[in-house]
Amino acid sequence: MVNSGYYPTDDGHQLFWQRYGTPGGEPIFFLHGGPGGYCNPLHLELFDERMFDIILFDQRGCGRSMPPGELRMNDTAHCVEDIDGLRRHLGFEKISLLGVSWGSWLAAQYQRRYPEAVLKTTMISILVPFAENFSASDRALREGLSAVPQGTCAPTAEALYQILNNGCDMQQKQAALHWLKATLHLSGQSMPDDALEKLADEEVVRTMRLKLHYHVNRYFFTRADETLSLNDNTEVIQSIGDGLGMASVRWLRQRHPLRCRLLRAGNNALEPGTLKAVRQSLKRKIVP
Repeated sequence: MVNSGYYPTDDGHQLFWQRYGTPGGEPIFFLHGGPGGYCNPLHLELFDERMFDIILFDQRGCGRSMPPGELRMNDTAHCVEDIDGLRRHLGFEKISLLGVSWGSWLAAQYQRRYPEAVLKTTMISILVPFAENFSASDRALREGLSAVPQGTCAPTAEALYQILNNGCDMQQKQAALHWLKATLHLSGQSMPDDALEKLADEEVVRTMRLKLHYHVNRYFFTRADETLSLNDNTEVIQSIGDGLGMASVRWLRQRHPLRCRLLRAGNNALEPGTLKAVRQSLKRKIVP
């Protein structure tokens, strides 16, 4: 690691960032998934550290950023401004972007807002929260929640969100357990209750609250987002088995010719096939 620190925003958040790779190389910002995810050193496997000046950072409210789990002033537009604020804070004139899942949408939004500051954009397992995609995601979430015995929790995202914001500690933990069981059900997995109890800690509660904050607000998708298009220095790497991702590809292709690599792989960016495709893609030349 070259160095690390906190970038203070002008509205009370502090973003934790780490710098790796080679100073003087192509500067590239990694945008993690979520909402509610965070960066870790495993993400460095996506890069050739000899070629890139790599910035990993935790989005507002996420990971080691402060205040942890903060919902105030936390929406897509603020996250996009954070990218540019951190770019200027670190002294970069232009940057490349690598976004995964939710981070791919932030990359697209940043490219639209600050096109003059972008070298190239790479998007993995993309997510565009347009109306049909949101509805499909919401139906899957409701199915997973409904499949879990209710106890004191109503099987809706909105009900869980209210509990996570206003419930006592025990109620919040029960909501976290409900969410974890629903997530496992959707993936066809299960876990013993005692193991789940250990997972449902304060950090998981904060992560769920932030994730549901975006969900109940429909990921802050606006009418202006309907006109989004991507420039010629953008490439998408997408698994054909990911329904929401493939719907996102079709949505983007309706608005701009899209350079896209379709893979028979899972949604984990660090799977060997996806990892190889990403590292190859990042070496591509910038189109004038």
